[in-house]
Amino acid sequence: MKLVLSALVAVGAVLLGTAPASATSLQRPAPGTMDPALRSRIDALAKAAIGNGVTGVIVGISDPVNGNLLAGYGTSDRKGTPMTPDLHYRIASVTKTFTATAVLQLVDRHRLSLDDRLSRYVRGIPNGDRITVRDLLAMRSGLYDYADDPSIYGPYQQDPLLPGYTNDTALKVIRDHAPLAAPDTVTHYSNTNYLLLGLIMEKVTGEPAPRTIERLARRSGLTSTSFPTTPDMPKPYVHGYLLPTDPGPDRDVTRSNMIYPYTAGAVVSTVPDMLRYASQLGTGAGLSPATFRERLTWGPLNDTGVRFQYGLGITQLGDWVGHNGSIFGYSDVVTYLSSAKASVVVMVNAADGEQVPAMELWGKIVTTLYPTSLPTW
Repeated sequence: MKLVLSALVAVGAVLLGTAPASATSLQRPAPGTMDPALRSRIDALAKAAIGNGVTGVIVGISDPVNGNLLAGYGTSDRKGTPMTPDLHYRIASVTKTFTATAVLQLVDRHRLSLDDRLSRYVRGIPNGDRITVRDLLAMRSGLYDYADDPSIYGPYQQDPLLPGYTNDTALKVIRDHAPLAAPDTVTHYSNTNYLLLGLIMEKVTGEPAPRTIERLARRSGLTSTSFPTTPDMPKPYVHGYLLPTDPGPDRDVTRSNMIYPYTAGAVVSTVPDMLRYASQLGTGAGLSPATFRERLTWGPLNDTGVRFQYGLGITQLGDWVGHNGSIFGYSDVVTYLSSAKASVVVMVNAADGEQVPAMELWGKIVTTLYPTSLPTW
């Protein structure tokens, strides 16, 4: 998806001028609570992110050193409803981490191999007899991103409900486009990889991918996480808006077609669930140690600025691991810092496919907490 891709390339904006004074220099509060001065600084950053189409922000921090925070700022809609941390929102490309975990669990159960060829499960895809499951997971298939195609993205811009769209629509686009690169030659972010992984999952399990991913969420204790296949959101929810730069400024795009992103971006959750999930993702919960090590095999997505790499359905951004996401109306970042056992989650209720407000706010927060945690190449 053009909009999800922009969430990843926008990482260059994360390093911000001068790093704030280290939070670790503050006097230590009682365990689990945050020093009031530090809390005040983070509150100010979150409040400053409101505006230019954004009506509200949710921030979640779980940090054994600096303390915990879970708070909503601003409003969840343009009617003035207060933003609260329990509200559902679309996690966008963070969905890819669930898809990857589900596939890797099938590998652990010997129902699938990382070396299996794509053509074994989905026919007619260019280079399908050479592309492996590992290539798809690692964004190294070289396949064209179906969501960049104007025949799909243009109608989606005009009407996010995208009537008549099915996965077959995307498959036709993928089959009609020549690959951008040979398999396993370059790490290139493409939603096509994760749509195909969802279809592979369905072939192996014999059940719809949304059901598999929802069961994974339940086993992980994520009771507010779901994979809707209709435009509706589970209640209570945050309204999502397009940023003013998009055609049709400030449109409410809360309801949108979830078959379009499918296993690349359709999951809905809450910040408390994602805060819990960040540490699970960052420590390999649900995977064998060997498979988790395999997951953390990195391929660079950039070569300047903040170090940014892709593993098997997980990113490394500086020293933080996790994923970010952007879809019409919502942007978020879900990350874990292993050295500090700290998790940071940010949700912003506006996105337009070019700007990703959650990334900028996330960068300011993590450099406030851990100023050296975003090393450059």
